[in-house]
Amino acid sequence: MAAAPSVLLLVAPDDADHRLVRDLLEDADALHRVTTVGAALAAEEEHSHDVVLLAAEAEDGDALRRLLEEGAQTPVIVLDDESGPAQIDEATGRGAVDHLPRRGLTAAMLHRAVRYAVEHRRTVDRLRHDVLHDALTGLPNRTLFLDRLTWSLRRARRRGGRGSSAVLFLDLNRFKAINDSLGHQAGDQLLQAVARRLGGALRPGDTVARLSGDEFTVLLEDIGDPREATAVAERVQLALAEPIAVAGRDLVVTTAIGIALAGPDITSEDLIRDADVAMYRAKADGSAHAVFDGAMHRQVRARLQLESDLREAIAAERVELRYQPIVRTDTGEVACFEALSRWAVDPAEFVAVAEESGLIVPLGRFVLTEAARRAAEWDVTVAVNVSARQLRDPGFAGALEAALADSGAAPQRLRLEVTEDAMGQDPEAALRTLRDARSRLGIHAHLDDFGAGTSSLRFLHRFPGDALKIDRGLVLDMLHDPGALEIVKAVVGLADSLGMEVIAEGVETAAHLDELKPLGCQYAQGFHLAAPLTADEVRDLLESARAGTPA
Repeated sequence: MAAAPSVLLLVAPDDADHRLVRDLLEDADALHRVTTVGAALAAEEEHSHDVVLLAAEAEDGDALRRLLEEGAQTPVIVLDDESGPAQIDEATGRGAVDHLPRRGLTAAMLHRAVRYAVEHRRTVDRLRHDVLHDALTGLPNRTLFLDRLTWSLRRARRRGGRGSSAVLFLDLNRFKAINDSLGHQAGDQLLQAVARRLGGALRPGDTVARLSGDEFTVLLEDIGDPREATAVAERVQLALAEPIAVAGRDLVVTTAIGIALAGPDITSEDLIRDADVAMYRAKADGSAHAVFDGAMHRQVRARLQLESDLREAIAAERVELRYQPIVRTDTGEVACFEALSRWAVDPAEFVAVAEESGLIVPLGRFVLTEAARRAAEWDVTVAVNVSARQLRDPGFAGALEAALADSGAAPQRLRLEVTEDAMGQDPEAALRTLRDARSRLGIHAHLDDFGAGTSSLRFLHRFPGDALKIDRGLVLDMLHDPGALEIVKAVVGLADSLGMEVIAEGVETAAHLDELKPLGCQYAQGFHLAAPLTADEVRDLLESARAGTPA
């Protein structure tokens, strides 16, 4: 079967080279000619060619380098003679697939070289496709998306900023719940359907990619007005609004979309990050989409600075611990202390940054070490909060062992507090970790913030712990909300039936304590009883208690 016609781009300032190549080509082949390497770059941007024939000295090395880099998409064949060995060496060294002599060049030689170059390109394209595309959806993956975005930003800069780029970032709301309830096969089918919907909502030339999991990005090129990007985002929202049939069910997929517009000096990674930040802003505001702006940029910079400062503080052990007493409701005696991290920033803010950045792992190790040391020094029980990320950390068991060994603390003096949310992220893995801590090391656990989540009943009967901590919000509300009071009663009864103790958080007034005592809640924690204490204040408290002096 005859080979398909080829479209060639000849880079030749000399008319003789043009005539030579034109006469040797078959009539079906198309030949376009430019006279400089710079013009070839522009021609490649406007129209894709099968092969570039280079019969011109590069006017500058940068232009040749760029042509050969883009030659990863279009193969380059050098036409040489004795006068240009440096050109040949540079071009072939940088990626030209072949070179042909002008003198004695025949039609057979030219056709064979072109055919080889085209076949080479097709082979490379197949390999590139496998490496650069998501196997499940067939969409470009993160690597290819970054590559296309990088080239798009470069082209916009060469054009003086005319026709900028934009990135849309979205993930699917409640995708994990769908995966967990319907199974991974249904989740895969949903992702494939979403990929098709996204592709159908875009303009010709736009790129949609699957970054990971349920995260998708869209590259919009030649955006002259931000309203063009928001219009595409609105089309995407409409495309996803129609129910998708998966596993015998009609599922409605919702998402928030973050939009980031390219500035003059922005990098590909930063543009994706900005779109991601805008997506989270849209989610927080309950909006369909949000455009990254200066305020978000300042927040990102502040967040990055906070992360850097926190990393230094953890390394220098400048994070301090406070210890809030947990007391018996019948006698008022201190039964345990909960270790709480304190730093120069509000705890909720820096703990959130630690979770997002992964710093929660070294922070958690520091807290475990310090809490175990204090437990041994004071001969009391100290409870330590453990996040989902720590439970997934392969080094977590080793950190527990090291904390006990270095401090000399008895295992029963250390407690792990795990929230419902942390358990719910990967219940089986969390249960395995906690069972191992109990059976191998003798460290027990509390289920924290019970009643704030939605999934704890599924694994509660298997939870390898000794106590439930009632969420402080329920305790605070129970004085004026009959529903909250009934839930508190139910949690106490549930814990009793499972042989577990109950700790009520959020005891802010004497009325809270008076309400809890007759319910059978054994322990309480809150500012009515004691604020978080420094190590010196704990030492004074314990000395007073042991001396029989009222605290």
